[in-house]
Amino acid sequence: MAKQNAKSDGHWRRSSELNDDIFNALRKEGGALNPSSVIATIEEDGAPHTALFGSLHALTPSTLRFVTHRYHDTLANILRDERVMVCLVCPPDIAISVKGRAKVIDNPWEVDERYALVKIEIEEVKNDMPVIIEIESGINISATGPFQDWWMGCWKELQRSS
Repeated sequence: MAKQNAKSDGHWRRSSELNDDIFNALRKEGGALNPSSVIATIEEDGAPHTALFGSLHALTPSTLRFVTHRYHDTLANILRDERVMVCLVCPPDIAISVKGRAKVIDNPWEVDERYALVKIEIEEVKNDMPVIIEIESGINISATGPFQDWWMGCWKELQRSS
């Protein structure tokens, strides 16, 4: 695991990669969409743009992947400026911000040409979790109807290491 800057009480503040608990939460077994994450990109005018993604998946402790529609503002922003921030809140005790650089690795995505596959190389993980509280719930989403089968096909491809 990467070196973490810790306060005197042992609560870590910053790391160069995901720790084991966060990595495992973002491995998302069985096609899970949760925990969901908010990904922030930079608009053309410099303003922040945020969007919710259930497809964010940890490939390694230093690499994330997600799928986005090819006509989504998130993709346009990444193609112009690769800087991103990811916010993850996951009960009972994960609240982090991840700073990284996003690269489009498949556009159109071979699984579904309406989508693109994006990789985030992590630069820094910041622990935003206060030590005196517990998170009771996070953002939860689910695949419904015909989206369920589509998502399972996508999820299998997100797991591939190449």
